Amino acid sequence: MALTFHTFKYLEKLKKENFFFGETLSLGRLNNLINKDDFKTLKISVSSDDYADNILFENFNLKSLKSLDFSKFENADIICNLNEPIEKLDKKFDTILDFGTSEHVFNIPQCLKNISDLCKIDGHIIHCLPANNNCGHGFWQFSPELFFNIYSKKNGFKNTEIFLINLFDKKNWYKINKQKLGERLELNSSEPLYILVKTKKIGSNYFKNINQSDYEYQWSDINKTETNKKSFLSLLNINIKNKFKYLLKTNLITKSLYLKIEKTKLHNKNNFKVSKNLEKKSI
Repeated sequence: MALTFHTFKYLEKLKKENFFFGETLSLGRLNNLINKDDFKTLKISVSSDDYADNILFENFNLKSLKSLDFSKFENADIICNLNEPIEKLDKKFDTILDFGTSEHVFNIPQCLKNISDLCKIDGHIIHCLPANNNCGHGFWQFSPELFFNIYSKKNGFKNTEIFLINLFDKKNWYKINKQKLGERLELNSSEPLYILVKTKKIGSNYFKNINQSDYEYQWSDINKTETNKKSFLSLLNINIKNKFKYLLKTNLITKSLYLKIEKTKLHNKNNFKVSKNLEKKSI
């Protein structure tokens, strides 16, 4: 749970867009993990505080800042177990900051439901969570499709935007565009990646029918119609390719080379830097 170079830059981006932070809730007290060089790059006053409260108040138009945690070990304002439903909601907030909490919560569906319940109508939820190559940091790493599906109009959200960030790249982010129905948005990397998510709550959160796009497509009548439209030659061509690949894969002479080539192709095909669903953005 921390304010870092990237999370500060994102809040700064929102500030330039006249974002209303209002009454803000942080999941866990935000540690100050901005280093001295980053303070200089960000052009803000250096702070040696362990926590980022003062940095947030000095640089953003927060009306108030509260924190929520499982225990009192960091003097959080609200003590709550996000694994379980919040039975008594005394207050809701304009902005929820989840900068590295949800990956540590076992019951993710309930955690995300609680976060939404804590948010006012017309309020915003902002996440910065591990996406790839952070195995063991927490219980979970998160895919863009999860948030595109949860934070949709049918579930009471709109204006959802998602960025992929490389922790070692402080010059660029990658804006993620939702994939087409029937496609799977897979992103590989050799670097640790995090996902930045912002959404606006506009109604009751139902959290129903959360399925991956490619499976919804396979189950749909659209897929059956399009499958029936495929020409005989198209299906024959696919069949021939699959048989040829099978021969290369099972032949003792070609097997090793074939598998090596296929592995490289798969990694390159899904590498986040060349994904058709990502737009590189300078920060």
